[in-house]
Amino acid sequence: MVELPLEITEEDTFKSLFTKFGAYALDKQENLSTIIGDMEGDFNIEEGLLSFGDDYNFHVQILGYLSIESGDFSWAWDNEELGLDDALIVESKQVKEIGEKYNIPSFITPMFNTDLEGAHFLSMVVISMFDDDAYYPAQIGDYMFFVTIKSDQIPKDDSIERFQVVFDSFQRDYDVNGKKAFEGYVALKGYPVNVHENDDFQIAKIGNDRFMVGYTKRGNINLIKVLKPDD
Repeated sequence: MVELPLEITEEDTFKSLFTKFGAYALDKQENLSTIIGDMEGDFNIEEGLLSFGDDYNFHVQILGYLSIESGDFSWAWDNEELGLDDALIVESKQVKEIGEKYNIPSFITPMFNTDLEGAHFLSMVVISMFDDDAYYPAQIGDYMFFVTIKSDQIPKDDSIERFQVVFDSFQRDYDVNGKKAFEGYVALKGYPVNVHENDDFQIAKIGNDRFMVGYTKRGNINLIKVLKPDD
């Protein structure tokens, strides 16, 4: 058994980063959903505080904001107009540094046009890269602020059932290479993986269970199977 490495390289594009990091982000968002349900967050931008009722108050980092009217996304590291507190944009500045190091255009362009889905994709990659616990889109007027959360109040689910649901959804619903998505997800979760010598299937060890994935020659998924000790 070996743990597959997960690195950002100079060959990476935003799409390849999304393939590597996206499933882990979906997992984190599921964790957040278990405690907030359908509640809408109240965001205090001056204090960087995101609240859900009286029970959940999260100190957040501001990644950026999307104009609902124009579709322009602006990174928080370029925020002269808003004058955001430097303590709230530390992570956003780190995104820029990664973009400069690995030449990721969407990380180093101060403002660009995208849609709500595109802003979600950006946030998904970021929370997985920095191992945040979740992100949340908080609306203030015409702007949707994307913020990241680190909090022990957000539970984690390391069951094989969660892994199966998230991975199957990710590889079906998004335009990603299934093999690379699986390798990224298991690496970020820290699960050891057995790679078959012909590289046409892999088996991840999740607790006492096993999660088997088979591939076509192009790396698409053609088999998903859960193996339990009693089967």
